[in-house]
This record gives sequence, structure tokens and C-alpha cells, in this order.
Amino acid sequence: MPNILVTVKISKGFKTWTEMAKSFEDEMPMEGAKIIWAAANPDETSIFVMMDVPDPEFMKTFGERPDVAKRREEAGADVSSTTVISPIGDYWLG
Repeated sequence: MPNILVTVKISKGFKTWTEMAKSFEDEMPMEGAKIIWAAANPDETSIFVMMDVPDPEFMKTFGERPDVAKRREEAGADVSSTTVISPIGDYWLG
């Protein structure tokens, strides 16, 4: 699976975003995806997420699906700001 690094603007803080992200823990594996790591900037207005995804289009095919986008927006994510920063090759978690 490819790995990608994504950023999204948020308005309701990191805790609210993580609760929403955890609500997808059963759905995402069925779509072939998994969040590996997530973090927020210091003022919690943006998040950065590294994910295993089935293909680079995953953020469009899953992340913008109407039911998924609605849950993301309700948690303060600006879905339209979702940006793939880069594909990720190898990585290390210390």
C-alpha cells in the first residue's frame, strides 16, 4: 500500500478531530486504509496525517464521499482544504 502525508485545516481542535478519526477505525480497513500517525500544529488549526492507503486517489474516493465528508465537517475539518503533501517512502517511528 502507498503511504501519503496529508494536511487538513481544522476549527474544533485536535481532540475533536481525533474522536472523529477514531469513528472510522472499522470502516477504513474495509476500504484498505489505515491512519499510521496524526498530529496538530501548536494552535490546533491544522492536522497532519500519515496514512496507508490503497491508492493515491483514496482522499477523493473515501474522504470526499458525502457521508464521510459530512462527519469530517461536523468535527471541524475543512474538507476542501485536504491536501496531499507528499507520498511517503520509508519511515521510522522512534
